[in-house]
Amino acid sequence: MMRLIGLSRIHITLFDLEGKYGRLDGGMGIALAYPRIVISSGNCNFLRIDGIPNVNYCIEEDYEEHVGLGHTTQLLLSEGKFAFEYNLIPKDVVEIAKIVKRGSTSGVGVFAFKYGGFVVDGGHSKKVKIEALPSDFSEAPPPPLIARINFPWYIYVNIGNGRRIFGNEEIKAFKEAKLDGIGELARIVLMEFIPSVAEKDLEGALDGLDRIQSLGFKKIEVSLQSDKVRDLMRRMRSKGFPAGLSSFGPAVFTFLRSRREGEELVSTFGGFISDPNNTGARVIWD
Repeated sequence: MMRLIGLSRIHITLFDLEGKYGRLDGGMGIALAYPRIVISSGNCNFLRIDGIPNVNYCIEEDYEEHVGLGHTTQLLLSEGKFAFEYNLIPKDVVEIAKIVKRGSTSGVGVFAFKYGGFVVDGGHSKKVKIEALPSDFSEAPPPPLIARINFPWYIYVNIGNGRRIFGNEEIKAFKEAKLDGIGELARIVLMEFIPSVAEKDLEGALDGLDRIQSLGFKKIEVSLQSDKVRDLMRRMRSKGFPAGLSSFGPAVFTFLRSRREGEELVSTFGGFISDPNNTGARVIWD
């Protein structure tokens, strides 16, 4: 019997949809241990995707789509990796992503699956992608990975009563985006958030996360969410936990030193606490 232990991911922000300096997109995010996708050998489903070996399989664990945790990419990568491994065919995750056409906006989901941890990608050259589009509407290859760090904290996640933004509404947001503060966002990402993760400076990371919510494309994503989601973010902040919106949401998140620290958040707002996944997806043969 073979099992693939997958994951979900938090997407913190895209960097630049303007492309003024020759690159589009760019993103950073974190692999989560929970919720996750777990696939095993069995006769529940039959996988048929062009370019991937056919295989029978069962889904033991799964999670909701369109909530900001990267379900589409994680499911397709999990199915593809399972199929190749089950047929004893070595295939790199980035190559699988190209086959299933994922990673054409952010590479966070691809590299979270491959490596786990906190990952940062360098976006797409305008030589290969001429305009900002979501992954479902673009065929660009995954961008380059430029940083990967073991994530040092627990992650609190709350999938609140918010809007699920995808499809035509998502592409409209990309095409009509009026971006503010891209330069400031770049400085916060490079000179505050990334080094704070590297130095395990939680206060610095949370300060950067708080600032990110009102800049660039993240500002647009937050504005498209429901009043209840934005109110949850404000209430979390008032309790000393600056919150981020993962992708378009409605998943809201923050970082914790310990599970005990998050008990107040869970008891007050609901949600759950996840370990970071610092290994990436795993294949286990029994």
